[in-house]
Amino acid sequence: MRESATRASESHSESPEAALLRVYGHSRFRRYQRPIVDAMLQRRDVLAILPTGAGKSVCFQLPALMTTGTTLVVSPLISLMQDQVGALRARGLPAAELTSATPPEVRGRTLRFLAAGELRLLYVSPEMLDGTRFRTVWAGRRPTWLVVDEAHCISEWGHDFRPAYRRIAEFSARFGHPPIAALTATATPATRADVERCLRLRDPFRVVASVDRPNIRWTAARTHSVAEAIDRVGVSVRRVLRSQRTGAAIVYVPTRSGAAHAAEALCRLGVRAAYYHAGMESDARRGVQERFLSGRLRVVCATSAFGMGIDHPHIRLVCHCGIPGALESYVQEAGRGGRDGAPAHALLLATPRDRAIHSTLIRAGGPRTSEVRRRSRARLRAMMGYVSTRQCRRAYIARYFGEPAPRCTGCDRCRMPGQP
Repeated sequence: MRESATRASESHSESPEAALLRVYGHSRFRRYQRPIVDAMLQRRDVLAILPTGAGKSVCFQLPALMTTGTTLVVSPLISLMQDQVGALRARGLPAAELTSATPPEVRGRTLRFLAAGELRLLYVSPEMLDGTRFRTVWAGRRPTWLVVDEAHCISEWGHDFRPAYRRIAEFSARFGHPPIAALTATATPATRADVERCLRLRDPFRVVASVDRPNIRWTAARTHSVAEAIDRVGVSVRRVLRSQRTGAAIVYVPTRSGAAHAAEALCRLGVRAAYYHAGMESDARRGVQERFLSGRLRVVCATSAFGMGIDHPHIRLVCHCGIPGALESYVQEAGRGGRDGAPAHALLLATPRDRAIHSTLIRAGGPRTSEVRRRSRARLRAMMGYVSTRQCRRAYIARYFGEPAPRCTGCDRCRMPGQP
C-alpha cells in the first residue's frame, strides 16, 4: 500500500491527459470529463449531472490520483463501492472501502492506512460518517475532496432519498469544508437545487448534460399479467441473442422473488439467464456479475441493485418487467444499454401488480414524512404516465427533466422507418 501511495503522490505534476492514459489506458476524455477534472484541480465545488455511461467515476478518481491526500467518496451501494475499489486496486492504486459489510480486522487496517496517509481514495457509506473512530482518525485534517456519488440521495425531491446523506454537510463543516463534488446520473431541476442547498455548495462549477440518449429506442406497453410480460421479454431477449453475437440483456423486476422467478421462467423458455439481488450472498452476486461482464452469461434478471458502475459496452436490450417507482430510476437503468453508442432497446412492460407493489413500498419506507411520501406518489404517477402517454416517449422524458423535447430518433409512439 505504501509503495502505491508514493507513486500516486509523485503523479501530481502530470497533465490530465497523461494521467488518464497512465491510469486508465484511455487516450482522450469523454465529453464533459475534462472540464470537471479541471474544476476539481482548481479546488472548486462541482455539481455534475451526467447520464449513465458518461464516465462519472473518472471525473473524481483522476484528480484524487493526481494529488496528495485522501479523497473521501460517499456512495450508497456496497456493491458499487466494491466494484470501483476492486478496479482501482487491480491497477495497483491505493483505494479502500468502509461499509457495514467490512470485517472488523479489515476495518482496523483500513483506518490505520488512512491515519498514515496511505490512501488516495476511501469509499464509505453515508452511515459510516457518524462513527466515533472514523471521526477521530480525521481529527486535525481534512479530505482533499469530499465526493458525493449518487448525490440525488441527499434530496427529499430525489427518488432514492437517504436520510444519512443529510449529515454530509455537517461532516464537511467539522473537518474544514473541503471542496465538494456532487455527481449523479439523473436529477430534476428541483433535485439539483436541493442538492446544492443541502451540501452548501459554494459557487459550484455546474455541468448538466442532456438526459436524452439518441441511440436508445424507447418502447412501453401494458400487459394483463406477469406471465404475459415475461413471455414478451423472452421474445425480445431471444431476438437480441440471435442477432447479436456479443449482445447482452438486463431484465429488471421490482422484487427479489420476482428476479428469481423471471430467471427461472426465461430458462424454461430456452434463454440461459441468472438472477441477481441484494439479498444474495456477496460471493454469489459477484459470480453473476463477473460472468456477465466476461460474456459467459448474457442475460441477468435483477432488481435495481444490479448495474450501477458496471461498464458493459454490449448491452443491447434493457427490459423492465414491471415499472420502477420513478422516471429517474427508469432512465438510469434503461441507460445501461447502448453505452458504446450503438443502438439499444429499452422495453418497459407494465403489469397489473405495479401500483400495489410501489404503494406498499412507499408506505413501508421507514420514518418518512408525509411530504416525502407525497413526492414519491407523484413520481410514481409520472412513471405510469410514461407508459400511457400518446406523445413521443423521448419528449416525455426530456420534459420531465426540464429539457426541451428532442427530435425523436426512436420510440414506439413515433415509430421510425425500419424499426420492428
